[in-house]
Amino acid sequence: MIRNLEFFKLLNIESHLVFNEIVNFENYVNFIPGCSKAELIERNKEYEIGELEFNFLLRKYSIKSKNTISETDIMMEQIEGPFEVFIGQWNIITKSKKSCEVIFKAKFELPFLLDALVPNHVIENFYEKVLNSFLERLNTIS
Repeated sequence: MIRNLEFFKLLNIESHLVFNEIVNFENYVNFIPGCSKAELIERNKEYEIGELEFNFLLRKYSIKSKNTISETDIMMEQIEGPFEVFIGQWNIITKSKKSCEVIFKAKFELPFLLDALVPNHVIENFYEKVLNSFLERLNTIS
């Protein structure tokens, strides 16, 4: 079953600061709950490949993704990992010199057994914690 997540937040922070914090995924290990590893594997002009490791539901999960970065967007697609499908997008829209809107959207499908065992609220709570950790981090840099 394909699941969708969407998150929108207006922030009183300059858009480039928000974008730089999201792009720098190697720092995720320092503030995202459950993230135990964040590694850049490859970088070129078109994309980056990175790997994140999470401790979730008493197990370690690793996700390797291809991240395509433009001026205001980051597109993520799982290359290897626990999902059958994972596609995500960060979009940062400048509203004024000192404010922006952050949009995160993800479409994913869990393996059959995990999909049957993990209710939506568990996944939503996990993503909410991750996204709130970004907001807390952003408040420290603004």
